[in-house]
Amino acid sequence: MKSAPVVSVLWAGCFALAIACCLAPASWGQDKSRGPAGRKNTKSLRSKPVPNTKSLDQRADSLTSSFVKEADALAEDYFEAGHPDKAVAVLQKVLQLAPNAQEIQQKIDQIQQAKMEANETTLEVDCSAGWEPSGVAVTQGQTVRFAVTGNYRLEVAGQMNAAGLPDKDVTRDIAGGIPVGALMGVIVGADNKPGKPFAIGEGLDLAPRETGRLLLRINAPQGHRSTGKLKVTLGGAFSKG
Repeated sequence: MKSAPVVSVLWAGCFALAIACCLAPASWGQDKSRGPAGRKNTKSLRSKPVPNTKSLDQRADSLTSSFVKEADALAEDYFEAGHPDKAVAVLQKVLQLAPNAQEIQQKIDQIQQAKMEANETTLEVDCSAGWEPSGVAVTQGQTVRFAVTGNYRLEVAGQMNAAGLPDKDVTRDIAGGIPVGALMGVIVGADNKPGKPFAIGEGLDLAPRETGRLLLRINAPQGHRSTGKLKVTLGGAFSKG
């Protein structure tokens, strides 16, 4: 029969394929990431060991210490040269790197105190008057320190309604948000317009938001009959005139 050779060839091919499957390694078709009995092969998944950074940390500490010393010396040179603001700026950069350096913060405080004492004047505020020119001009961002002493008698008379004391006109009414009777100040700019009044009380360190002339008065309503004077010691960055 003509089909006999063909059948023989097909049987021979199937027999060879069966033998090949029987002799094939057991790992064929298995996940290579798993070991014997299907266990996960963790050897290839292990992360690299973290290197010891002790020597790097020591270098970083040494660099920080060196910078602090150099910056401290530079700040002192600035201060001796008559530039306390630059000295403070340098020391503040040191604090950014070493925020726990208490000796640096102490030096900043000492420089600020020296600045206040280097330029000082004394004023008197008549508590019976309205806004009075202090004869002092302040500069935006430059700190001024107020220290106030003394006592006075506050007397307010007149009729009022349930709305209480008016606070709409800063030139004559009380200033809202400031205790009645407290000493307060206002800065009048180059446009001759007053800014927002600020409380001084018994003392204040102020970095003004604007440049201008300083005016002072107690926070009392128009028509009050207060008597007495307050002594104001002013220090820091200001000019007279």
